[in-house]
Amino acid sequence: MLFIIISIFSAILAGSGVGGGSIFILLITAFNLLDYKTSMGYNLIMFVVVGIAATMNNIKSKKFDIKIFFKIIFLCLIGSYIGVHFAKIIDEQDLKKYFYIFILIIGIYEIISSLISFKKGRI
Repeated sequence: MLFIIISIFSAILAGSGVGGGSIFILLITAFNLLDYKTSMGYNLIMFVVVGIAATMNNIKSKKFDIKIFFKIIFLCLIGSYIGVHFAKIIDEQDLKKYFYIFILIIGIYEIISSLISFKKGRI
């Protein structure tokens, strides 16, 4: 049941563009529902499904530029290829540690940038 709740919550965040995949991996591994590399695989499946739904919505609302799409897709393919190979050679515990450090850094950055925006009266 917890897996279902986390999956739905993460998909909602991902569909909103908030980074649901990171939340999915974080929660699934924190509750020991899956090992880290398996959770990465399921996250990628979720990413494809959410990406298709979000892209269809963006095309429908005319917020999709095909020129930008073709510029990005090649770079995404290269980055994905490199990422898959890194995931194969890096120890699972190290990969998990690097992911958590990355999430921590992003969280600290978001808090600081929000405080700065608040101080400047933008929030």
